[in-house]
Amino acid sequence: MGPQLKVVEKTRTATMLCAASGNPDPEISWYKDMLPVDINSSNGRIKQLRSGALQIENSEEPDQGKYECVAMNSAGTRYSAPANLYVRVRRVPPRFSIPPTNQEVMPGGSVNLTCVAVGSPMPYVKWTMGLVELTKEEEMPLGRNVLEVTNIRESANYTCVAISSLGMIEATAQVTVKALPKPPTSLTVTETTATSVTLTWDSGNPEPISYYMIQYRAKSLDNGFQEVEGVATTRYSIGGLSPYSEYEFRVMAVNNIGRGPPSDPVETRTGEQAPSSPPLHVQARMLSASTMLVQWEAPEEPNGQIRGYRVYYSSDMTAPLSAWQKHNTDDSSLTTISGLTPDITYSLRVLGFTSVGDGPPSDILQVKTQQGVPAQPSSFEAEAELDTRISLTWLWPVQDQITKYELQYWEAGADSKKHVTFNPAGSFSVDGLKPDTMYYFSLAARSEMGLGVYTQPIQARTAQSMPGAPPRKLEVEAINSTAIRVTWKPPIQVKQHGQIRGYQVIFSRLENGEPRGQPNIMDVALPEAQEAVIGGLHAETTYSVTVAAYTTRGDGARSKAKVVTTTGAVPGKPTMMISTTMGNTALIQWQPPKEMVGELMGYQLQYKRTDEETFTSLELSKTKDHHTVTELYKGATYVFRLSARNRAGAGEAYVKEISTPEDVPTGFPLNLKVTGLTQSSTQLTWEPPNLKERNGKITHYIVVYRDINNQQDNTSRTTDTHLTIEGLNPDTTYDIRVQAFTSKGAGPLSPSIQSRTMSNDFPTLNFGVKAVTKTSVLLTWDLPENYKSQAPFKILYNQQSVEVEGNQKRKLIMQLQPDTDYSFVLTSRGLIAGGLQQQVSIRTAPDLIKTKPITQMSQGGKMTINLPKVQTTTRVRWYYIVVVPRTQSMQRWKNPDEIDLEELLRSREGPVLRRRRHMEPPRAYVAAKLAYLPTTFTLGDDKDYMGFRNKPLTNQQEYLCFVVAVLRNEGTDSTANYSSVTWRALIRDAATSLVVTLEELQRSRD
Repeated sequence: MGPQLKVVEKTRTATMLCAASGNPDPEISWYKDMLPVDINSSNGRIKQLRSGALQIENSEEPDQGKYECVAMNSAGTRYSAPANLYVRVRRVPPRFSIPPTNQEVMPGGSVNLTCVAVGSPMPYVKWTMGLVELTKEEEMPLGRNVLEVTNIRESANYTCVAISSLGMIEATAQVTVKALPKPPTSLTVTETTATSVTLTWDSGNPEPISYYMIQYRAKSLDNGFQEVEGVATTRYSIGGLSPYSEYEFRVMAVNNIGRGPPSDPVETRTGEQAPSSPPLHVQARMLSASTMLVQWEAPEEPNGQIRGYRVYYSSDMTAPLSAWQKHNTDDSSLTTISGLTPDITYSLRVLGFTSVGDGPPSDILQVKTQQGVPAQPSSFEAEAELDTRISLTWLWPVQDQITKYELQYWEAGADSKKHVTFNPAGSFSVDGLKPDTMYYFSLAARSEMGLGVYTQPIQARTAQSMPGAPPRKLEVEAINSTAIRVTWKPPIQVKQHGQIRGYQVIFSRLENGEPRGQPNIMDVALPEAQEAVIGGLHAETTYSVTVAAYTTRGDGARSKAKVVTTTGAVPGKPTMMISTTMGNTALIQWQPPKEMVGELMGYQLQYKRTDEETFTSLELSKTKDHHTVTELYKGATYVFRLSARNRAGAGEAYVKEISTPEDVPTGFPLNLKVTGLTQSSTQLTWEPPNLKERNGKITHYIVVYRDINNQQDNTSRTTDTHLTIEGLNPDTTYDIRVQAFTSKGAGPLSPSIQSRTMSNDFPTLNFGVKAVTKTSVLLTWDLPENYKSQAPFKILYNQQSVEVEGNQKRKLIMQLQPDTDYSFVLTSRGLIAGGLQQQVSIRTAPDLIKTKPITQMSQGGKMTINLPKVQTTTRVRWYYIVVVPRTQSMQRWKNPDEIDLEELLRSREGPVLRRRRHMEPPRAYVAAKLAYLPTTFTLGDDKDYMGFRNKPLTNQQEYLCFVVAVLRNEGTDSTANYSSVTWRALIRDAATSLVVTLEELQRSRD
């Protein structure tokens, strides 16, 4: 075999094949262009392989030519046919594989610009900036050039140039020096109200910005600017401003560099508003018996230019302000009112108004129309100075000749008032008050002409003080040899003098009845604390204990000391070891206490599961050093306590907690039952296995179900104790089981139950509970309009069944237990598994009303009854008082459970029945609907109670009365509870009970 035509790319490896055979084996040599190939001078680049092939690595253009191989042995020489080798040179113009990218830098920052170009031949890469060469000719690298630019102050363009024999290319990167934004322009106020200003502006920036910031301040204040950040548009309304006030506004633009300079400011004044405060320091005095001078100062918050004032005055201060006489003035701060009635007391109030409206009136000031009698002191204020002192201040009446002031003050809740008279002044301090107590004060001025009007009472509370009495009922008892328990009650309320912040328990060691050393103080910083345990005491030692309460002002008086002696020393802790086995047992081993005081009498071992309330306790003899506890639950955590006993008692216990190993459950889930059905789903509930058989924490449950006509099981997993199986077939019976899992695996499957899904043809609709009492349930259902079947239905509950005609569409189930869960199944055939069915679950009402109403007295068609007390009102929504005229047909009823509710439900009044009403015996009716149950109620008062008429009673008619409590209960229309009484109006009492359904009661409105 000779060489074949070959084309190889420059720098790649070329192999020319040759093979020859002969006897003896021939030697092979190679010729290129008729000349021998010089393998030795190629520095290993050209080599002849053992097979005879010629291999040329890193091919070059001179390697191109005509090759032939020659086979030679002693028998002769053989030449192959020549074959050409062509070396192809790849020629690719330069291109950028990584072109330079635009950059943004901070002023004075630095950046590296990278440029990578490729081609064949590989191009040289250089950088220029305009006409300036940034890379020296002799330093131009091949392929990649990184330009480092430092201390950049101005933006500039940098160009990368790639050059090879096949051409030149270039790419430019822009380096931008970041700058703060320029100030916005054309800031304008476009709209003002009394409390807001709307601004607009132009951006003023060609570059995008992040957001705008608005700064504003009131010109009348020395405060700095307030700021509104994050404004995204060039229009913004600023609210919360003060009316009729001058403001200065300016706007700044913000970009990712920072906040730019502010715009030129604009100023504007907000609009007017009615004053929001009354005139200040209103005072008045009589110029004559019928003329009054009134003066005041401008409101603190005028909200605009005050256009004038209105002075309202009246001799009846309780009348509405609109009924008072009115005197208008301009914007002056005083006026006179004439034409007043002498020798009476006038009340006056002053308000200011702007062009927008009236402000609020001042507090009432009272003046007697007697010349020379001082007006009521104004601006009367009180402030606590100390725990026993309150300071009073006021304004002096205008130009009145005050000779004395008279003050009345009294403690809140007290009947008597104290009177104080003092010389003219603008303030007065009342001393000798009780700490932390509310007082009321009223002040009047007196002149030679008489006493003025007292101010309306003002109030102030004295400051808190330290408690004025010790805690009460101090008791101390020894707990053991090192601890005592101290209990107490707070000081009496009137002596607490403030809020109790805590207590200090002071105790001292006694020797021969005398304290030894400094007393110890335990701080109990809980206001509601009434107990403390003091530990770390000495055995058989006597201590003196006292307690003091404290407020924020300091400690109060200490209680009388109590003396207590600790018990004898008890043993220290024994040491204990516990080991568990797979057989539900624990071996407890121990050693006696290292600190043994007195004679060891025995041990006490206590243990319980962490979810139990009480310990199992064992008394063990002193000779025992171990004990085995059996019948532990698997997968449970237990607490063990072991203490040693001497004659003084049990010592400190050694406490250890252990967990028994988990296992798979040995019991199955309990009470698996169906709680809801549709054509395609079954709702299930169950309870976990018995605690003893769980053997650990139940991690999840698997419900296994199958069509009874199919052996293929289906499963659903849940972590709850309820599950709705979806996607079932209609009118199909399913076999259902459930099993529990711990971390160790599955427990046994529960016994199966069978449930049949509803049929698409099942005629009943909306099977549900209409009404519930404590012992009965009214069940209802609907039927399609075209339903003609006469087949009876069955209602199944609690292993009982009741047949009912389907077209009755209701059934009252009686003799149930109060406050008990029931599940009712309506089925079209007898068997639960084989019948078409619907199911509802309810809970009967609790027995809230346990006593009957009692008749009290009767008069003229009325009867007053004492109503029963309700056990709890938290679930009660309404109360109904029901009256039933007793007729011969009702004699058979002995209690509410026996009433024929269906008869009442069918007795709905229509036009025909209403015409014949005079022929029918009287029937039950609701006399009243009440939100709460009063102690007594009068029947027959002919009043309306929330839509029900309390009709007058008929003389000589015997009635039954009962109370219905309608409860808040989800899932049913109402839940009722009742209590009843019977009486004959004006004649006698009886004790027969009766109840009607709430639905019938609602229909019995008169």
